[in-house]
Amino acid sequence: MYQQKRFDGHVHSDCSPRGTDSVVSLCEQAVHRGLFGFAVTDCCDCDRFDEMQFAERVRESVYCVYKARSVFEDSLIISNGLEVGQPLDNIGKADRIIKSVPFDIVLASVKKYPDGRKLSEIDYSELSENEITRLLESYYKLLLETSKWENFDVLSQLTLPMRYVNSDSAPYFSIRHCDDIIEMILKKLAEDGKALEVNTSALRGKLNMILPPVRYLRMFRELGGEFVTVGSGAHSCASIGSDLSEGISLIGEAGFSSYCYYENRKPVMVKIY
Repeated sequence: MYQQKRFDGHVHSDCSPRGTDSVVSLCEQAVHRGLFGFAVTDCCDCDRFDEMQFAERVRESVYCVYKARSVFEDSLIISNGLEVGQPLDNIGKADRIIKSVPFDIVLASVKKYPDGRKLSEIDYSELSENEITRLLESYYKLLLETSKWENFDVLSQLTLPMRYVNSDSAPYFSIRHCDDIIEMILKKLAEDGKALEVNTSALRGKLNMILPPVRYLRMFRELGGEFVTVGSGAHSCASIGSDLSEGISLIGEAGFSSYCYYENRKPVMVKIY
Protein backbone atom coordinates (compact mmCIF):
# COMPACT_ATOMS: atom_id res chain seq x y z
CA MET A 1 0.00 0.00 0.00
CA TYR A 2 1.28 3.46 -0.90
CA GLN A 3 2.19 5.58 2.12
CA GLN A 4 1.22 9.18 1.44
CA LYS A 5 4.12 11.58 1.94
CA ARG A 6 3.07 14.88 3.50
CA PHE A 7 4.86 18.20 3.21
CA ASP A 8 3.22 21.33 4.63
CA GLY A 9 3.96 24.19 2.25
CA HIS A 10 2.50 27.06 4.29
CA VAL A 11 3.36 27.46 8.00
CA HIS A 12 3.86 30.56 10.17
CA SER A 13 6.10 30.78 13.21
CA ASP A 14 6.03 33.35 15.99
CA CYS A 15 7.93 35.67 13.64
CA SER A 16 4.58 36.33 11.95
CA PRO A 17 2.16 38.74 13.67
CA ARG A 18 -0.38 36.01 14.43
CA GLY A 19 2.07 33.16 14.87
CA THR A 20 2.37 31.67 18.34
CA ASP A 21 5.12 29.04 18.30
CA SER A 22 8.83 28.92 17.57
CA VAL A 23 10.28 27.19 14.52
CA VAL A 24 11.87 24.54 16.77
CA SER A 25 8.49 23.80 18.40
CA LEU A 26 6.89 23.53 14.96
CA CYS A 27 9.63 21.09 13.94
CA GLU A 28 8.99 18.90 16.97
CA GLN A 29 5.29 18.77 16.16
CA ALA A 30 5.95 18.11 12.45
CA VAL A 31 8.08 15.08 13.34
CA HIS A 32 5.42 13.90 15.79
CA ARG A 33 2.76 14.14 13.06
CA GLY A 34 4.82 12.23 10.53
CA LEU A 35 5.54 15.04 8.06
CA PHE A 36 8.69 14.70 6.01
CA GLY A 37 9.03 18.47 5.91
CA PHE A 38 7.41 21.89 5.94
CA ALA A 39 8.04 25.42 4.72
CA VAL A 40 8.32 28.29 7.18
CA THR A 41 6.50 31.01 5.23
CA ASP A 42 6.39 33.91 7.65
CA CYS A 43 4.55 37.07 6.65
CA CYS A 44 5.95 40.10 4.90
CA ASP A 45 3.01 42.43 4.21
CA CYS A 46 4.14 45.21 1.90
CA ASP A 47 1.33 47.57 2.89
CA ARG A 48 2.61 47.56 6.49
CA PHE A 49 6.29 46.82 5.84
CA ASP A 50 7.80 49.49 8.08
CA GLU A 51 4.95 49.74 10.57
CA MET A 52 5.17 46.04 11.48
CA GLN A 53 8.98 45.83 11.15
CA PHE A 54 8.80 43.02 8.62
CA ALA A 55 12.45 43.34 7.59
CA GLU A 56 13.46 42.48 11.16
CA ARG A 57 10.82 39.74 11.41
CA VAL A 58 12.02 38.10 8.19
CA ARG A 59 15.65 38.14 9.31
CA GLU A 60 14.66 36.51 12.61
CA SER A 61 12.59 33.88 10.78
CA VAL A 62 15.50 32.98 8.50
CA TYR A 63 17.87 32.73 11.47
CA CYS A 64 15.43 30.42 13.27
CA VAL A 65 15.12 28.16 10.20
CA TYR A 66 18.91 27.80 9.94
CA LYS A 67 19.13 27.04 13.65
CA ALA A 68 16.37 24.43 13.44
CA ARG A 69 18.02 22.76 10.45
CA SER A 70 21.11 22.09 12.54
CA VAL A 71 18.94 20.13 14.99
CA PHE A 72 16.52 18.36 12.66
CA GLU A 73 18.64 17.91 9.52
CA ASP A 74 18.40 14.09 9.68
CA SER A 75 14.66 13.90 10.26
CA LEU A 76 12.97 16.84 8.52
CA ILE A 77 13.21 19.10 5.48
CA ILE A 78 12.74 22.70 6.64
CA SER A 79 12.26 25.08 3.74
CA ASN A 80 13.15 28.71 4.16
CA GLY A 81 10.17 30.64 2.85
CA LEU A 82 8.23 33.87 2.83
CA GLU A 83 4.62 34.92 2.27
CA VAL A 84 4.58 38.33 0.60
CA GLY A 85 1.23 40.02 1.15
CA GLN A 86 0.07 42.86 -1.10
CA PRO A 87 3.37 42.87 -3.07
CA LEU A 88 2.17 45.57 -5.46
CA ASP A 89 1.99 48.03 -2.54
CA ASN A 90 5.78 48.10 -2.40
CA ILE A 91 7.41 45.96 -5.07
CA GLY A 92 10.81 47.54 -4.44
CA LYS A 93 10.99 46.44 -0.81
CA ALA A 94 9.53 43.03 -1.64
CA ASP A 95 12.14 42.40 -4.33
CA ARG A 96 14.99 43.62 -2.11
CA ILE A 97 14.11 41.40 0.83
CA ILE A 98 13.68 38.37 -1.44
CA LYS A 99 17.07 39.06 -3.02
CA SER A 100 18.73 39.43 0.39
CA VAL A 101 18.22 35.80 1.44
CA PRO A 102 18.50 32.47 -0.42
CA PHE A 103 14.84 31.52 0.00
CA ASP A 104 13.48 28.15 -1.03
CA ILE A 105 9.96 29.38 -1.66
CA VAL A 106 8.09 32.67 -1.98
CA LEU A 107 4.31 32.80 -1.70
CA ALA A 108 2.28 35.75 -2.97
CA SER A 109 -1.09 36.64 -1.49
CA VAL A 110 -3.62 39.48 -1.44
CA LYS A 111 -5.72 39.97 1.68
CA LYS A 112 -7.07 43.47 1.06
CA TYR A 113 -9.28 45.12 -1.50
CA PRO A 114 -7.74 47.83 -3.68
CA ASP A 115 -9.19 50.51 -1.37
CA GLY A 116 -7.24 49.04 1.56
CA ARG A 117 -10.07 47.30 3.39
CA LYS A 118 -9.21 43.84 4.69
CA LEU A 119 -11.35 40.99 3.37
CA SER A 120 -11.74 39.65 6.89
CA GLU A 121 -13.01 42.91 8.44
CA ILE A 122 -16.04 43.63 6.25
CA ASP A 123 -19.56 42.75 7.34
CA TYR A 124 -20.85 41.45 4.02
CA SER A 125 -24.37 41.04 5.43
CA GLU A 126 -24.69 44.83 5.30
CA LEU A 127 -23.79 45.00 1.60
CA SER A 128 -26.06 44.60 -1.39
CA GLU A 129 -25.45 41.91 -3.98
CA ASN A 130 -24.19 44.55 -6.42
CA GLU A 131 -21.76 45.94 -3.84
CA ILE A 132 -20.37 42.48 -3.13
CA THR A 133 -20.10 41.80 -6.84
CA ARG A 134 -18.09 44.97 -7.40
CA LEU A 135 -15.83 44.22 -4.43
CA LEU A 136 -15.05 40.74 -5.70
CA GLU A 137 -14.40 41.97 -9.22
CA SER A 138 -11.99 44.61 -7.89
CA TYR A 139 -10.24 41.95 -5.78
CA TYR A 140 -9.68 39.59 -8.69
CA LYS A 141 -8.48 42.37 -10.96
CA LEU A 142 -5.88 43.19 -8.30
CA LEU A 143 -4.98 39.51 -7.98
CA LEU A 144 -4.54 39.34 -11.77
CA GLU A 145 -2.09 42.24 -11.64
CA THR A 146 -0.31 40.52 -8.73
CA SER A 147 0.04 37.33 -10.79
CA LYS A 148 2.09 39.35 -13.30
CA TRP A 149 4.73 40.11 -10.66
CA GLU A 150 7.65 37.87 -11.50
CA ASN A 151 9.33 37.35 -8.13
CA PHE A 152 7.17 34.66 -6.53
CA ASP A 153 6.78 30.89 -6.86
CA VAL A 154 3.30 30.09 -5.54
CA LEU A 155 0.03 32.00 -5.62
CA SER A 156 -1.55 31.49 -2.21
CA GLN A 157 -5.27 31.49 -1.40
CA LEU A 158 -6.79 32.07 -4.83
CA THR A 159 -10.33 31.94 -3.44
CA LEU A 160 -9.72 33.69 -0.11
CA PRO A 161 -12.88 35.87 -0.44
CA MET A 162 -15.01 32.73 -0.07
CA ARG A 163 -13.90 32.45 3.56
CA TYR A 164 -15.54 35.74 4.44
CA VAL A 165 -18.35 36.33 1.96
CA ASN A 166 -19.80 32.92 2.77
CA SER A 167 -20.23 33.09 6.52
CA ASP A 168 -22.92 33.04 9.19
CA SER A 169 -23.34 36.80 8.78
CA ALA A 170 -24.04 36.68 5.05
CA PRO A 171 -25.90 34.37 2.68
CA TYR A 172 -24.01 32.16 0.25
CA PHE A 173 -22.55 34.21 -2.57
CA SER A 174 -20.86 32.62 -5.56
CA ILE A 175 -17.60 33.94 -6.99
CA ARG A 176 -18.34 32.37 -10.38
CA HIS A 177 -19.09 35.74 -11.95
CA CYS A 178 -15.32 36.33 -11.59
CA ASP A 179 -14.40 33.12 -13.41
CA ASP A 180 -13.22 34.95 -16.53
CA ILE A 181 -10.68 36.90 -14.46
CA ILE A 182 -9.75 33.81 -12.43
CA GLU A 183 -9.12 31.94 -15.67
CA MET A 184 -6.72 34.71 -16.77
CA ILE A 185 -4.91 34.43 -13.43
CA LEU A 186 -4.57 30.66 -13.73
CA LYS A 187 -3.46 30.92 -17.35
CA LYS A 188 -0.75 33.40 -16.34
CA LEU A 189 0.48 31.08 -13.57
CA ALA A 190 0.58 28.15 -15.99
CA GLU A 191 2.43 30.13 -18.66
CA ASP A 192 5.04 31.33 -16.15
CA GLY A 193 5.54 27.90 -14.57
CA LYS A 194 4.28 29.03 -11.19
CA ALA A 195 2.35 26.96 -8.68
CA LEU A 196 -1.16 27.22 -7.28
CA GLU A 197 -1.64 26.57 -3.58
CA VAL A 198 -4.24 24.29 -2.03
CA ASN A 199 -4.87 25.66 1.45
CA THR A 200 -6.60 23.57 4.11
CA SER A 201 -7.14 26.26 6.76
CA ALA A 202 -10.78 26.97 5.79
CA LEU A 203 -11.61 23.32 6.49
CA ARG A 204 -11.02 24.15 10.15
CA GLY A 205 -13.29 27.20 10.03
CA LYS A 206 -16.95 28.03 9.42
CA LEU A 207 -16.65 27.49 5.69
CA ASN A 208 -15.59 23.88 6.34
CA MET A 209 -13.95 23.26 2.98
CA ILE A 210 -10.54 23.19 1.34
CA LEU A 211 -9.74 26.09 -0.97
CA PRO A 212 -9.68 26.55 -3.87
CA PRO A 213 -12.57 24.24 -4.83
CA VAL A 214 -11.68 21.38 -7.16
CA ARG A 215 -13.18 23.13 -10.20
CA TYR A 216 -10.43 25.76 -10.12
CA LEU A 217 -7.73 23.11 -9.75
CA ARG A 218 -9.14 21.38 -12.81
CA MET A 219 -9.26 24.68 -14.66
CA PHE A 220 -5.60 25.27 -13.79
CA ARG A 221 -4.60 21.82 -15.06
CA GLU A 222 -6.60 22.25 -18.28
CA LEU A 223 -4.80 25.57 -18.87
CA GLY A 224 -1.45 23.81 -18.64
CA GLY A 225 -0.68 24.25 -14.94
CA GLU A 226 1.84 21.71 -13.68
CA PHE A 227 2.65 22.67 -10.11
CA VAL A 228 0.39 22.57 -7.05
CA THR A 229 1.43 22.91 -3.41
CA VAL A 230 -0.55 22.05 -0.30
CA GLY A 231 -0.38 23.94 2.98
CA SER A 232 -2.19 24.13 6.28
CA GLY A 233 -1.76 27.89 6.71
CA ALA A 234 -0.89 27.02 10.31
CA HIS A 235 -0.02 29.72 12.83
CA SER A 236 0.66 27.27 15.66
CA CYS A 237 1.80 23.78 16.57
CA ALA A 238 -1.84 22.80 16.93
CA SER A 239 -2.47 23.28 13.22
CA ILE A 240 0.75 22.32 11.45
CA GLY A 241 0.10 19.48 9.04
CA SER A 242 -3.65 19.65 9.58
CA ASP A 243 -5.81 18.14 6.83
CA LEU A 244 -2.91 17.75 4.39
CA SER A 245 -4.13 14.29 3.38
CA GLU A 246 -7.50 15.75 2.43
CA GLY A 247 -5.77 18.51 0.47
CA ILE A 248 -3.58 16.03 -1.37
CA SER A 249 -6.62 13.92 -2.18
CA LEU A 250 -8.33 16.99 -3.68
CA ILE A 251 -5.28 17.58 -5.87
CA GLY A 252 -5.54 14.00 -7.08
CA GLU A 253 -9.27 14.40 -7.71
CA ALA A 254 -8.45 17.34 -9.99
CA GLY A 255 -6.30 15.06 -12.14
CA PHE A 256 -2.80 15.78 -10.85
CA SER A 257 -0.56 12.81 -10.08
CA SER A 258 1.86 14.84 -7.94
CA TYR A 259 2.08 17.89 -5.74
CA CYS A 260 5.29 19.78 -5.03
CA TYR A 261 7.39 21.61 -2.50
CA TYR A 262 10.28 23.97 -3.25
CA GLU A 263 14.03 23.93 -2.79
CA ASN A 264 16.11 26.88 -3.99
CA ARG A 265 13.03 28.30 -5.75
CA LYS A 266 12.62 25.09 -7.79
CA PRO A 267 9.69 22.65 -7.52
CA VAL A 268 10.33 19.14 -6.20
CA MET A 269 7.60 16.70 -7.18
CA VAL A 270 5.95 14.31 -4.71
CA LYS A 271 3.82 11.53 -6.18
CA ILE A 272 0.28 11.30 -4.83
CA TYR A 273 -0.21 7.67 -5.88
